[in-house]
Amino acid sequence: MTAATSTMPTPAPLHVEGLSLRFGGIHVLEGLDAVFEPGRITGLIGPNGAGKTSFFNCLTGLYLPQEGRIRLGGTAVGHLPPNRRAMLGFARSFQHVALCPELSCVENVMAGMQRHARAGWLSAFLPFPAANAEREAHRELARQALERVGAGKAADALPAELPPGMLRLVEIARAIVGKPQVLLLDEPAAGLNSAETAELAAVLLRLRQPDLVLLVVEHDMDLIMGICDTIHVLSAGRMLAHGTPADIRANPEVVRVYLGDEDV
Repeated sequence: MTAATSTMPTPAPLHVEGLSLRFGGIHVLEGLDAVFEPGRITGLIGPNGAGKTSFFNCLTGLYLPQEGRIRLGGTAVGHLPPNRRAMLGFARSFQHVALCPELSCVENVMAGMQRHARAGWLSAFLPFPAANAEREAHRELARQALERVGAGKAADALPAELPPGMLRLVEIARAIVGKPQVLLLDEPAAGLNSAETAELAAVLLRLRQPDLVLLVVEHDMDLIMGICDTIHVLSAGRMLAHGTPADIRANPEVVRVYLGDEDV
């Protein structure tokens, strides 16, 4: 008797090969190579102007680099626009929380289900039963995502009624509700106090999944050192170092960039 063949997809790493980005004659990123593995939390750190957000923008298709390749598993994605990458399972947050103020938190999170929607635009105006059922299913999934990040009590609140830490959790819920393969979080601890940052750290550790590439850009070194399995360090658009948190702490070049005069 033979074992049944598994139909579960193999978790896909995110490969970056020779990535270079220029604006005019200015090199923003130069020859970056990296592999981001699923099942791990990877930190991306560097001084201001190192190219971290530009790198995120290349991964999500907001910027198109002049050189290099981006692959998710065996699928080349570097030529695809942001909406196509979202359909493949890319999701991100931004440095500044971007929630629609007129929508409740659960409605904001429902927006993250867009790539799974089957109902057309006409369903927004006509009461099609299938569309109504889909909308209710998405609302339930949004509530579950809010519960997963510890923001369930905020489901029916408007963003203006919530503190910064809760708003950040709602934004993360929106990013995870569609079950992404790649989750990119850009400075999630920005503007948070110490208690909110500790809660965020616990949430991010819970988000680690075998089939999820989780990449975090952050300046809060205590947070990065506390949650990451691997850390990559950018400086002036180049990869300065990568390794475990212990490796990064002991790297003299990383110490020089952070504690010396270099701030590019």
